[in-house]
Formats: sequence, C-alpha cells, structure tokens
Amino acid sequence: MKVPQTKVLLGIQVATLFVGTVFAWSKLIPQLTNFYALYGTFSRVSDCVVPNPFVTACLYGSLAFIVALFWSVHVYIAPTNTSERYLRNFLMFCVAFAGSVVLSEAGEYYHWYSSAVSVTCSPGVSPLATPCFAGLIFFLIACLVSVVVTGRQRQSDTLPG
Repeated sequence: MKVPQTKVLLGIQVATLFVGTVFAWSKLIPQLTNFYALYGTFSRVSDCVVPNPFVTACLYGSLAFIVALFWSVHVYIAPTNTSERYLRNFLMFCVAFAGSVVLSEAGEYYHWYSSAVSVTCSPGVSPLATPCFAGLIFFLIACLVSVVVTGRQRQSDTLPG
C-alpha cells in the first residue's frame, strides 16, 4: 500500500463529507426559519402546511453529516484502523438511513402507500430531486471511499500516520 494514496483517499472522504454537510445544512436552515416564521414555534407537528423540520429526516441527516465530517477529519489527522472501520460502519448506516428515506419518499410520491405523518421535507417532488437523494449520494461516495481505505488496511494492517 502506498501511504500517499491512502491519505489522498482520506482527503477525498473529508471533502465529500464537507460538501455534503454544507449542502444538508443549506437545505435545513431555510426549512427551520420558514417553519418558525409561519408557526412561531417548533412544537407543532400536526396540521402543518410546511412540514416541521424536527419530524423530517432532514434534521437527522444533517446531524449525521456533522458527526461523519468531524469523525473523518479525526481519521485524516490521526488515522487508526479501528477508527476508520467504525467510520465505515457509521457511513454504511447513513447510506441505509438515507436510502430508506428516499424509498419512503418514493412510496409516497408514487402512491404505493400513504402515511399519516410524512417524513419528507419536499412533498410532491420526485424522490430523485429531493435533498435526501443528494444526501444519499454524498454518503454513498464517502462510504465507498471508506470501504476502499479499509480494504487497503487489510492488505497492510496499518494506516498512514
């Protein structure tokens, strides 16, 4: 294994998660301000024209991006096999979470089922045009990079330090 290549991959992972974090929060903050401007509170969860951001997946995806970003920066600065494997597992969970939200949005959009409380922040929009789908792509790229890095770990049993 070449140490510079792994460091470059870790840098790509950090950059991907940084862009994903900026994207996620750039979508969430306007939702929070619009909801508060409309209702004056965040405690209202039913009978809302605009979905409450605290009951949509957007908030939790945005928080996951922050956790993954800080974790990936830590791995980039002080790489360890264990930390990168745990980050890979967390990113796999994030991909599964975002994928399940996109599937739920697809179910609502294509009328496969209806739900009393919608988890989408973009009602009536194609699932491929939602922020959740973009978040899924960012998480998937970071996860694939992590899988490559941990695959290299198995070959060399160490990360660059």
